[in-house]
Amino acid sequence: AAPPALIERPSPGAFAAAYPRGAAAVGLSGRVVLHCQVVPDGRLERCVLAREFPTGAGFGVAALSLAHFFRVDPKSEATRRGDLDLPIGFATQTNEDEQLVTGPWLAAPSFADTGAAYPDIGGGVAGQVFLHCALERDGSVRSCRSRFARPPDREFDAAALKLSHEFRMLVDPRIMRSGQSMATNVLLSMAAPYSDDAKNRRIIDPLWLAVPDAAALARFYPPPAAAKGVASGVGATDCTVAADGSLQGCHPFGDGEPPGLGFSLAAAKVAATLRMSPWTNAGGPVDGARVRLPIRFVQVAR
Repeated sequence: AAPPALIERPSPGAFAAAYPRGAAAVGLSGRVVLHCQVVPDGRLERCVLAREFPTGAGFGVAALSLAHFFRVDPKSEATRRGDLDLPIGFATQTNEDEQLVTGPWLAAPSFADTGAAYPDIGGGVAGQVFLHCALERDGSVRSCRSRFARPPDREFDAAALKLSHEFRMLVDPRIMRSGQSMATNVLLSMAAPYSDDAKNRRIIDPLWLAVPDAAALARFYPPPAAAKGVASGVGATDCTVAADGSLQGCHPFGDGEPPGLGFSLAAAKVAATLRMSPWTNAGGPVDGARVRLPIRFVQVAR
């Protein structure tokens, strides 16, 4: 989904005041998604916490305290619809000698890797670990240290450190020109290999590396719909996520809307051009998961 069209945001001072003190003290970053109602002038009301990573570090409460500073463009789709999902990121660093880098992961542990690393004393509960690592020019990480582990005393931090060598980031070449030492943060969410989340290979909050633009979508516009002068439609497709984040084995789900015009078949073709990061924003793998994607088509006027 496109990010909301914001015309007002919290000031840096407001972010600094809201940042959870315990998290800031150890350089812990966080990401929150709020679901809010949007009033006609673009201001947000009745916000609730939809997602928080990592959990239990105070970022959700911090985000809710900042919600009233945001304002959406009154002419935006979110204002017309009356609600939106608002992502809010928190990032800090404690070492001024290093450059903190964020970016999509090109390689990451698989479901099998995270299941094998799950600690024997994990007790079946899900764990979260936040690592701070040195980042090499090839995108690999080294010298990782655990800065947050929940629940404590279950060896989730040791398990995460064993997996750290599997990560490789896509690093913007412009970042490396300064010659400054680079560092990055890694969030790992680890479920017991026998849990429903692990067995069902559930994906939460994927990050897309490749998505089609309007011109690409126009190339896949179903001919039957174009022949009948139908200007738009929605199709759906079911796919399996490969280890590199590409979508494979895609097939139409349902008939699409309007029916009988090939929108779901077109959606399956579009899905073959998509690719997600092998590691989600929520800190988990994607390989082997099944996903169902709705895709909206709009015919481009010629």
